[in-house]
Amino acid sequence: MEKLLVGKSLEHQLDTVIKELAPKGNISYVVLQFDDEEEPIIIASKGEDTVHSSASLIKVLIMEYVFHLARTEQLDLNDTVPLSRTPRVEGGGALQELVAKHSFTYLELCRLMMVLSDNIATNLLITVLGMENINARAEQLGVDEIELNRMMMDFEALAEGRDNRMTAMALARLYKHIFECRDRDFYGREMWNILGRQQFRDILPFYWGEDVRFHHKTGSLDRVEHDGGILETFRGHFCFILLMSDIDNDRGKELGARVGRIMKEFVEEALP
Repeated sequence: MEKLLVGKSLEHQLDTVIKELAPKGNISYVVLQFDDEEEPIIIASKGEDTVHSSASLIKVLIMEYVFHLARTEQLDLNDTVPLSRTPRVEGGGALQELVAKHSFTYLELCRLMMVLSDNIATNLLITVLGMENINARAEQLGVDEIELNRMMMDFEALAEGRDNRMTAMALARLYKHIFECRDRDFYGREMWNILGRQQFRDILPFYWGEDVRFHHKTGSLDRVEHDGGILETFRGHFCFILLMSDIDNDRGKELGARVGRIMKEFVEEALP
C-alpha cells in the first residue's frame, strides 16, 4: 500500500498524545483512505502488525461470515436459533435478561451482536456456525491474523492462553472488504448499516457529536480498549483503527477520545 508523506504530521500528533497518556501501553493505530476498487492509501500507522487481544472486535468477522453464508445461499437470515443453544454469560447485551424460551433469527443475532455487543448472541452464532469455519473464512479473506479461539466471556480459555486475536491492519483489510460490499446487494447494505448503528460511542467518536456517522465496532476487556471503523466525510471515506492494550480502561477511553478528535480533524482539514 502507498503511504502518504503528509501523514508524518498526524503520526507525530498521535505519538505525542500516546506518550503523554499511555507511555507504557501497547498501542497500535492505522488511518487509511478508502476508495471503491482501489488499494487503500495509508495516511498514518504505528504497530499495525502487532497482535492484540481482539475483545469484541472479533464480532466483525463473525458478522461478515453470516452474511457470506446468506449471500451464497448456505444460510437463510430468517431461520431461527433458540436461546437455549448456549449458556448464559455476563457482559454486554440484552439477551442475558431473557428466559431461554426465545428464539432469534440470524439477522437479529447479528444486529444484537454488533449494535449492542451482545455476548450471548455472539456465542449462539459461534456455536451454530463453528469456530473452525469462521477462522477458515478469515483465511479466505486474507485476514488470517484475525483468530477466533474462544467464546465470549470464557475466562477458563483465557487462563489457558487461548484468546481471540487480531492486528490493526488485518481489521482494516476486513473493513475494506465490507466497505466494497456496501452497495453490492442487500447483504452488503445490511452489514454497512449495522456498523453505522453502533451504540457505543465513547472512544474514537466521543468528541464528534451524535450526528456524525461512524461505521464501527468497539471492544473492551480488562486493560484493553479498542475501536475501529469507517468515517464518512466530505473528503471521502477514512478507516480509523485504534487498538490499546496494557492500559487502564479509563485512561484508554480518554486516550481514544483524543486520538479520534486528532484523526478526524486531520483528514478533514490537513490533507491536501
